[in-house]
Amino acid sequence: MKQLCIFCCLLLAFQASNATTILGMDIDQVALDAEFIFEGEVVFRETRQESGSGIISTYVTFAINDVLKGDYDADSIELKFMGGAFNGQVVQVSGLRIPEDGEQGIYFVESVSRDLINPLIGWSQGHFVIVDDNGDRRISTADDKPVTQVQSVAAIPSAIKKPQGIIEGDSDVAAGVSTDSNPIRIDRALSVPQFKAQILGIIER
Repeated sequence: MKQLCIFCCLLLAFQASNATTILGMDIDQVALDAEFIFEGEVVFRETRQESGSGIISTYVTFAINDVLKGDYDADSIELKFMGGAFNGQVVQVSGLRIPEDGEQGIYFVESVSRDLINPLIGWSQGHFVIVDDNGDRRISTADDKPVTQVQSVAAIPSAIKKPQGIIEGDSDVAAGVSTDSNPIRIDRALSVPQFKAQILGIIER
């Protein structure tokens, strides 16, 4: 039974690792389709293995510092990400970045109730990290690229809008999000209030 559970877990991991190129989105879709958007900090991580299926997942608890969208009254939330290390077994889902201990960020949650491989909508497209820049809190992507601009693309006619393509789950950003390729230039990034204002402008439009 134990071997069967491990096999099922590895099979799922293999399937997930070969299915992590996902459809590119624009920032309007990311903001409008997310069920819950919040600023938070990772305060606890725990890896568990489901007794029936053998699937290994990492459960990440965030302290909620601010809510941009959604109805959620608690001051913390637990999100489940597939993969992790448990009792010597390691399952990695290609393209999935699990928020680190102590990480602060702004997170676009696809669903707070559905069981997903990655609860963040669009994977990297819904995962933004807050970086301290000499006392200024600024926004970077999950792979450390400073976010320099967020601009709605809703007004662009569909006839000339860049068609959606397939992206890598751990590095690409949504259309309408501009970045600097050099992590050292974090001073060029939007501040947290600037980023929030842009997102709220899209939601409230």
